[in-house]
Amino acid sequence: MSQNYLPYPEVKAINEPATKLLVLIHGLGSDGHDLISLVPFMQKELPGYHFISPHGIEPYDMAPFGRQWFSLSDRAPARIISLTETNIPLLAEIIKDKQRELSLSNKDTVIVGFSQGTMMGLYLTLIQDEPFYAMVGFSGRLIPPPECKNLTTPICLIHGEKDEIVPAQELNRCIKYLNNFNIKTSSLLVPNLAHSIDAKGMEFAIKFVRNIGVS
Repeated sequence: MSQNYLPYPEVKAINEPATKLLVLIHGLGSDGHDLISLVPFMQKELPGYHFISPHGIEPYDMAPFGRQWFSLSDRAPARIISLTETNIPLLAEIIKDKQRELSLSNKDTVIVGFSQGTMMGLYLTLIQDEPFYAMVGFSGRLIPPPECKNLTTPICLIHGEKDEIVPAQELNRCIKYLNNFNIKTSSLLVPNLAHSIDAKGMEFAIKFVRNIGVS
């Protein structure tokens, strides 16, 4: 791992050597220990997957704890786009380091994000020259890249109907954008769910990943 980043939690594949890498990207003010807790719900269904949950590349700047992928102290759209463009290569480096360690590549890698992690994961997915295997986003928002290069990675979006942090309308906005590029998309709006991940969403996401490539 690059010396520029904090050591992060990971879980080895049940069936080693791993044939897939799944990257969990947490939300604002959290850290990698949050989403790694999802692994027990996924591992039996994805036994060949190695799971990593990197910590955000910066300390959270609105509390004395937690990490962030970019600051939201200034929510001007142009500022958010600028910070995303600056920090995306740092997340990409973390993923590339682990891919090299496991002798895997983008075609073997699944990106899973929550909230700000979905924003980063979507952006990262859409700018790839070599497509990822799949991308799953929970409770996120689209930050459209200057150029959408990757039109082939299947994308799954899951959002709570009662989300008070990132409104559920963002799901439709993202789907519309992806449809404009004919990107294969699955989506689920979870009734009565706030800004969170529940069992129904997890089941939908796991089924989506398992069914990639199944006719």
